[in-house]
Amino acid sequence: MKILWLASWYPNRISPFEGDFIQRHALAVSTYLPITVIYMAQYGEDVTVEKDEVLINNNGNLKEIIIFFSFKSTGIKIVDKILYNRKYYSTYKKYITQYLAKLDLPDLIHVHVPMKAGTIAQWIKRKWQIPYIVSEHSATYVPGPPDFFKNRSFYYRNRVSSVFKRAIAVTSVSKHDGLLLKNMFSLQHVGVIHNVVNTECFFYKERSKKDIFRFIHVSVMNYQKNIEGIVAAFAALAKIRKDWQLCLTGNNSDYIRHLVKESGIQDRVSLPGEVSNIDVARQMQESDALVMFSRYENFPCTIIEALCCGLPVIATNIAGIPEAVNASNGILVERDNIAQLTTALEKMIVNYNRFKRKDIAADAVSKYNYSYIGSQFTDLYKACLTQTGLPSI
Repeated sequence: MKILWLASWYPNRISPFEGDFIQRHALAVSTYLPITVIYMAQYGEDVTVEKDEVLINNNGNLKEIIIFFSFKSTGIKIVDKILYNRKYYSTYKKYITQYLAKLDLPDLIHVHVPMKAGTIAQWIKRKWQIPYIVSEHSATYVPGPPDFFKNRSFYYRNRVSSVFKRAIAVTSVSKHDGLLLKNMFSLQHVGVIHNVVNTECFFYKERSKKDIFRFIHVSVMNYQKNIEGIVAAFAALAKIRKDWQLCLTGNNSDYIRHLVKESGIQDRVSLPGEVSNIDVARQMQESDALVMFSRYENFPCTIIEALCCGLPVIATNIAGIPEAVNASNGILVERDNIAQLTTALEKMIVNYNRFKRKDIAADAVSKYNYSYIGSQFTDLYKACLTQTGLPSI
């Protein structure tokens, strides 16, 4: 069974963390069979790139082909946009043709995020009669994101719809969004395969120091993650009790620092900045609970990574989050309800002993490890190629 992955997002030197959850899915599947991922990186139409460049990374059964394509900006925005997209697709097709000419054709194409890689999958299907499936990871199908699907152009919506409808099957990382896709695009075969965790990094470890309760939040701290609401809730908590610390891992920009200082909680907040996944795991293992207060999500990797470390989670009751967080491993709060978040923070400290960290970790590891998630994908591939047992939520 030969599977070729086409990713619309993938880690690269321009954006090292872009689509890292797709890379982890690839690593999970590669524990069962060889996987090649082809990704066309984009500097954007405002940047002149002198020549094409192809980077190949081999990691066991996983081969990653990252392509950077040449482009010369004219300085005229609308012209550059048209020329850039033409160059993107023509270069992509050129390298796909070269790749397929050297090897036996794959049995199946696996697209991750329909736009733009899905358009290439449709072209491959027409030219070589190779079927494809699509995995959607984005959170753009519910109101809230700046790129909310229904606010996109007719061309964009039509292209995405076409990619979904011509796929053998579609998967989402949450049942919530899977049902949205099924209903929105009238799809028959939609399944759920959750995000995956590197459990060699994220695992339960007894906290070495327990002198004060330590919360942690990990994100890029943008509008989606609602860092303003988190800081406001901790500022309110500071008026009730002082026996806590907060680690904000990720974006430590001047704006975030100013926000923390203006809220008067700078003495209880640390801002280590962006760190590696290994260091995120270490920080979680030295914490007591994770806090997320997102305005919109799909199925956040940070939450299931924290659960694998045995951390109970406070998070908003939106999208796929309730599929991971329940009364046994956390507290769910309403979106944008700062008072409710403040109450949840205090409850977490007061009632912490009711959470069984080893049990939380064991349950999460059993659901989100590489072997389990990888086997779900390989079962899906077999179902698609035999046209039996296709998913339907």
